[in-house]
Amino acid sequence: MPVLRQLTSCQAPATITVTHRTSRSTLAWQVSVCHRHRWVAMRLTGASSLNHKATRRIAGNSEAPRCGTMHDHQPIDRALQTHARMWLQAPAEPGDTWPVQLRNAADHAATVGAPGASTITKAAQLGGTGPDDPAVQTRVLELLSRAESSSPAVAARR
Repeated sequence: MPVLRQLTSCQAPATITVTHRTSRSTLAWQVSVCHRHRWVAMRLTGASSLNHKATRRIAGNSEAPRCGTMHDHQPIDRALQTHARMWLQAPAEPGDTWPVQLRNAADHAATVGAPGASTITKAAQLGGTGPDDPAVQTRVLELLSRAESSSPAVAARR
């Protein structure tokens, strides 16, 4: 079941949808963004430009989702990697589990006084209670989405 994430605080309707697949039949994520925030999709994939085969224009803004809406089908460890690539700044060691990576991110956010630090700390604490529980994983990603959409790294490009 996909996790709904909100990557921006932009209230504009999305104009494009970008999908990313791990294989021909497996959807990793789908994000809808306005023209101004198309960089979000590029950053998610780590690319310098959009893959136009994976990009679809949204016709009729009246039914378009809000900019930054993401349906994330990834396992939590991969979803956490996209959060880290987008805005979480935390030291990571090879082999760190996702709860360890998240604790490191929470410690870093608290140390630097980052906006959303308390939400990241809540996500890290929750992640430690049941790292293999899908309901816990979903809630952790929802908390991270809330913190991400208020992040200065994301806000700087709004």
